[in-house]
Amino acid sequence: MALPMTKPGLRTLILQRLRAMDPGERARKSAEIAAKVIATPPWRSARLIGLFSPLPLEVNLLPAAAGDSRLCFPRVAGERLEFHRMDAAALRPARWNLLEPPEDAPGRVAPEELDLVIVPGLGFTPDGHRLGRGGGYYDRFLATPGLRARLIGVCFSGQVFPLLPTEGHDRPVDQLIYA
Repeated sequence: MALPMTKPGLRTLILQRLRAMDPGERARKSAEIAAKVIATPPWRSARLIGLFSPLPLEVNLLPAAAGDSRLCFPRVAGERLEFHRMDAAALRPARWNLLEPPEDAPGRVAPEELDLVIVPGLGFTPDGHRLGRGGGYYDRFLATPGLRARLIGVCFSGQVFPLLPTEGHDRPVDQLIYA
């Protein structure tokens, strides 16, 4: 099957694949990916970790990371992401049904303070190039001056492609973990 090489075509294909996944398989693979992430040296040595709260079809690392006091979660603030150090239990429903820190959440963390950021994506290449959902939030965040964090992308195996359309400003992740 030839891949649709436009970003919208790839997004449609990937979302179809994700919707077709059995929820039990998604949970098993999420747990496997979480175990791999938590075993990495960057996770073990990080002082502050940026972790996303997943949408229903995304890899869910929250059960494995629960209670880790180093976690920082993003919230959409205008066109940008800002991270707040907090427990996942304090996240609240926001735009797009994402769980994120409330608007008045304390513990805002500057991008340069993060040691590790776990990055979601709709698609990845084995060498770390990423296709997002189209809003550009992570693209803008990853381009933040001073961001020195190690970047680990996570996804399911059906989201990995040999090639994806990229643009000059796209920053690949340093490591990709999938199952």
